[in-house]
Amino acid sequence: MLLDINDLWNSQDEREWLIALDRGWLTLVGRKDRNLVQFIHSVDLEYVRGLGTREWYAFLIKYFHWQFTGNHLQQRLRDLDKNSFEQLFSVKCSLVTIRQCEMVDTRKCLNLVRTPRIRGLDYPGASGLLALLFKDWFGTLDGCILESLQTIQSLPEKSKMRDLRAWVTTKSDWRDRDAVLVIEIMRRKADQLNTAFSTNRWTPSSISTILSTSNGPTRKAEESAAATKVQRL
Repeated sequence: MLLDINDLWNSQDEREWLIALDRGWLTLVGRKDRNLVQFIHSVDLEYVRGLGTREWYAFLIKYFHWQFTGNHLQQRLRDLDKNSFEQLFSVKCSLVTIRQCEMVDTRKCLNLVRTPRIRGLDYPGASGLLALLFKDWFGTLDGCILESLQTIQSLPEKSKMRDLRAWVTTKSDWRDRDAVLVIEIMRRKADQLNTAFSTNRWTPSSISTILSTSNGPTRKAEESAAATKVQRL
């Protein structure tokens, strides 16, 4: 049996969600260098807290290689180099001192790291960085997530997702209110799953992994054996 994202969204079987999450990580492993995937998967706030000025810059280089590809990557790296070490480190200091109560203000957090604070990071790039450090609060934005969300029949914001995807495709950019909305949808779904399954396993970050890699069907049995090799968020 196969589940697409529309069926998965309403599934009350946590095993289906775990398979989808494992499938997402396997997909990412297939797209990126395995060592880079493992490194990114290990990053958290405590790791970043211990980085010095040049170490933080070196980390951002790795993050840009994770977030961007091809010619797009090279342009973003050139943008990154327009930042001074001091400017970049000031962003890092702001990140590691942010309070839990401030996470609710999604727009403020995104603006803390996106251009011009870190030149080269648009809304998807900024959300991805936040999702690494604050998995309980943020997921990564991208066009594949919008493609998945617009197919979910039970999603109250379904029509908005179609309009949003058209905007992003045409403008190659996000509006701040749209970025906030999609992150709120991922937060809401994570909360729903944690309540339904009596756990705290699910985060906006894990939901974004599933959405960004679930445009095709989710295989139940065939991928589960290989999926056990991938650590879950």
